[in-house]
Amino acid sequence: MTDQRIEKIYGKLKIEVISETDPNLQLVKAEQLIFFCWKNYPLQFSDVEIETKLEKLIIPSGKLAGKKSNHIVYVASTLFAVGGHTRCILNFIDNLPNHKHTVILTRQNKSLPENIFESLKEKNAEVIILDTNESILKKSAKIIEQVDSICPSKVYLFHHPDDLVPLMSLGKNKKLEVVQYNHADHVYSLGIKYFRKLIDFRNSGASISHFGKSISIPQIQVLPIQNQYETPNRSESKTKLGFDPNKRIVGTLTNFGKAQSFKGMPTLVNVIIEISAKYDDFIFVIIGLNEQEFISIAGKTNQISKNIHCLGIVKNPEPFYETFDFFFEPFPIGSGLGVLEACKHGAIPVFAPQQASLCSTFDVFHVEIQKCLIEATSFDTYYSTIENYLNFQLDEIKILSDKIRLGIYQYHRGEKWAENLENDGFIFQPINSIDEELFLKKEAFFFQEYQKKPSNELIEHLLSLKQLVTKKLLLSFFIGKNRLFSIFDLNKQNAKRLTIKFLKS
Repeated sequence: MTDQRIEKIYGKLKIEVISETDPNLQLVKAEQLIFFCWKNYPLQFSDVEIETKLEKLIIPSGKLAGKKSNHIVYVASTLFAVGGHTRCILNFIDNLPNHKHTVILTRQNKSLPENIFESLKEKNAEVIILDTNESILKKSAKIIEQVDSICPSKVYLFHHPDDLVPLMSLGKNKKLEVVQYNHADHVYSLGIKYFRKLIDFRNSGASISHFGKSISIPQIQVLPIQNQYETPNRSESKTKLGFDPNKRIVGTLTNFGKAQSFKGMPTLVNVIIEISAKYDDFIFVIIGLNEQEFISIAGKTNQISKNIHCLGIVKNPEPFYETFDFFFEPFPIGSGLGVLEACKHGAIPVFAPQQASLCSTFDVFHVEIQKCLIEATSFDTYYSTIENYLNFQLDEIKILSDKIRLGIYQYHRGEKWAENLENDGFIFQPINSIDEELFLKKEAFFFQEYQKKPSNELIEHLLSLKQLVTKKLLLSFFIGKNRLFSIFDLNKQNAKRLTIKFLKS
């Protein structure tokens, strides 16, 4: 879909939102607009005019004047059996044992996955599932009612960008610490300015917050991971789970929705099929995909190789992480939390080429750990990088594994994260800064494979755009449609047209 077509559709949807007089219908149409923007990106990140209209519908709370309880509330849209929001909430609860915890779900159409239900039950967390048939305002009123009765110390939001229930219920609550935890890099969303705190966990989210949504100092906070660092001997862990202790294990964590083909690129499933055939003495373990889903993505009817193990949903992936010698970051949608959790046990991560830029979890690693890692810039180098890793000698693996484990322990350990979270000022210092020149060069090299142009020509093109447009608009191009591929959909004439429009706005 061209940028002009996206802009026209956006304009039409916006008019429908602003002109609607029924509050409930207006919110439904606003969610539809956000969903469209989330998927297609109309060269902007939010809309002040729409936010001003919706602000009148936010439900105020007259309570919460009393003493705050030792209680934390999490508001999420849905919890999946395998998913970043789900694991984040579970790890929040693990790392804050001195609090009570309540999870409120706004869009859980089906019952909670059994593994998540059992995990929350074991942690004594209360779960409240709102009726999805009720209107946005009714669900919002119920959240206000629950939060008023609990009077929590903090509320964390893990909602999807097109879910307006958290905004309608908590957006104007000045007496409550409401934190939007931007785990998923919301490219387009509404109402961020109404919350007390926004936390990103990687550079791409911080770029969007700072340049696209005018957050003056974006805060980048590492992801919380579980505290258990006494990793058993890897051979013992393999034996315990029924694997051959003498074989190396390559693991990954994904799900069916995230593992689909993107822009005609190979899928993670394709990569594993190819590599596993070449390294038949290795074991390949996939958490989150069952055999039927694996075969469906592969598009093949033959049986899965014996050295590929599709585990489907597992209640707790930690014991499997303990067996991994290597970890493939899934693509096209990465699993930042999965990478960190696997690295905590010393697994050596391999980053795919489409994760080598804005969507990468690479920048959540401490700088000392980054020196140990290699990221691929094309699929040719990706395959060669994998083979280089898999050909490491045991002593090389141990040295690198120990460095990664130690780095994760020093920087990402849960108790350190919890201490920061508990401080009175509730202030996090950014751990990364945006280097525009480096950013431009990385983008040029990244797109070289897909545009079949020399690197110097791409760098020249990017720098010419830099001179042509403002930094804010330039970054919006980079972060745009599907976060990665919009910049080279724009020729210079189109870029100039958009720039003039931007400067006049």
